[in-house]
Amino acid sequence: MASIENRSKVQVSIKNRDDLTKTFEYSADKAIKAYVEHLKAQGYKPKLASLNNHYAIRARQVGYPDQCLYASSEVEALELKQRIESERRRGIVIDYGLARRTTFADLLIRYLHEEAPRHKSFEVEGYKINAVLEDAGLPREDMAAILAAHPNPHPKWKGKQMRKPTGAQMREPSEASRFVRKSFADVVPDDFMDYIDERCQMVEASTVDREIDIFAAVCNTAIDMWRIPCAKSPMDGVRRPSYFNERDRRLKGDEETRLLEAAHQEDRARSIALRLEKLMQDEREDANEARTVYKRKKIVKAAREQYQDEAQQSYTHVALLETLIQFLLMTGARRSEALNLTWSRLDLETQTALLPESKNGRARKLSIRTDLVHLLRALPRTDHLVFPISVDGLRKAWARICSLAGLTGDNELRIHDLRHEAISRVAEAGSNTPGGFTLVDLQAFSGHRDTRMLLRYAHLCTQSLAKRLDAAFADSNQITAHHGVRRLKKGAAVTIGDLCGSTPLPPQPAPSPLNQSFTFKLPSVCLTWGANK
Repeated sequence: MASIENRSKVQVSIKNRDDLTKTFEYSADKAIKAYVEHLKAQGYKPKLASLNNHYAIRARQVGYPDQCLYASSEVEALELKQRIESERRRGIVIDYGLARRTTFADLLIRYLHEEAPRHKSFEVEGYKINAVLEDAGLPREDMAAILAAHPNPHPKWKGKQMRKPTGAQMREPSEASRFVRKSFADVVPDDFMDYIDERCQMVEASTVDREIDIFAAVCNTAIDMWRIPCAKSPMDGVRRPSYFNERDRRLKGDEETRLLEAAHQEDRARSIALRLEKLMQDEREDANEARTVYKRKKIVKAAREQYQDEAQQSYTHVALLETLIQFLLMTGARRSEALNLTWSRLDLETQTALLPESKNGRARKLSIRTDLVHLLRALPRTDHLVFPISVDGLRKAWARICSLAGLTGDNELRIHDLRHEAISRVAEAGSNTPGGFTLVDLQAFSGHRDTRMLLRYAHLCTQSLAKRLDAAFADSNQITAHHGVRRLKKGAAVTIGDLCGSTPLPPQPAPSPLNQSFTFKLPSVCLTWGANK
């Protein structure tokens, strides 16, 4: 059923003459014979020995695919032979040579064709995989063709065209990426560690960590779904780069005023440009019919000079970016959620906005404050989107706004910082609201699936909690004393969830024979668990 062939190298040696020792491939019969004859002609007695370093295991059986595996020792070869024969007697067929015939680059390409289009982040994953392939000296894959050929892409990409590649190199080439040319069976954790060490010298550790996420996804998919046999995943044991990139940027002083004033100026320039384009409509048509580029530019330039003053006097101001900034500050929405919001999902009567898909994949509703409703009513409905601006357009506009407002350099402000500001403001507002806001309330506002993501805002709720504790302990009907410690009674205005930020407290220990008590101290209150005497 299976046979073992010794393909180890052949060593020709002379006693006490290590300098004359040579090693040949097992199939180099002519070279071996010629060297032996040469040594004999000089009066030596050459000795031939087969090394124990390479064996081929061939499995051939009617009704089963032929397999050819390789082992580095005779013991390993015997184990493989016995395993294959045992599995085939039980009707199990595993192609152990598939991992050796498949390179890691092949797996990256297959993942890009079959799995990546199912993800919302297909475009980003494709750019990263293509960059690794290019660094390894392999051709890039056509993402538009991949998306068009996929039978079931993510809803985000259905009917959507990919951006045309510019051919520009967006990152520094990585020599360590060449490990993807190795077979999947030969890839080891050290290959990924070398890649991490080199890439961390070029980009942030968080960027490298997201690239390693793709490698890990490819390995898991290859082993679990494509059933490519592998003794152990090459990602096992890989130490990811450590980093801390959590931002705590808050608006301070007159930064918000400057930001909104700069956004107003940007909206003014945008409104004038739109009015100018409308006035130039006839000249644009004439320019498109011009035979040369020179004439086309000349017509457009003359039209701009002719209508510029009229556009500045007759334009209608549309506060698009100013309203977008207010929207992010009042709702805590993410940039993508705001840019994808349509008028059909915005209900100004009930003051809600439906987000059919958020970052965590679940739908949620935004609460729209009254002052924001007035701003949204003032926007023209010329598009199905509430904020009809592209990601690239917003990125460029935001850079101009921040530059004008002086929010660059050490005072850099990012769009996502507005979401952090919005959540922080809601947490602080709870301190002045009867009953306050708990982390569960913040979770409903922010849309986080895990309340642990909101622990960074827990300290902003402490003022409200302190007021509620004072009110509870000031009421003699809500407290009791036990062993000299004041405790809240059952049904008090402050709950355990309030004290612990909606996080469950440790489980109550079982009563011991000695009726021991366990005391946990929290700010402004001491809670005791134990047996009541």
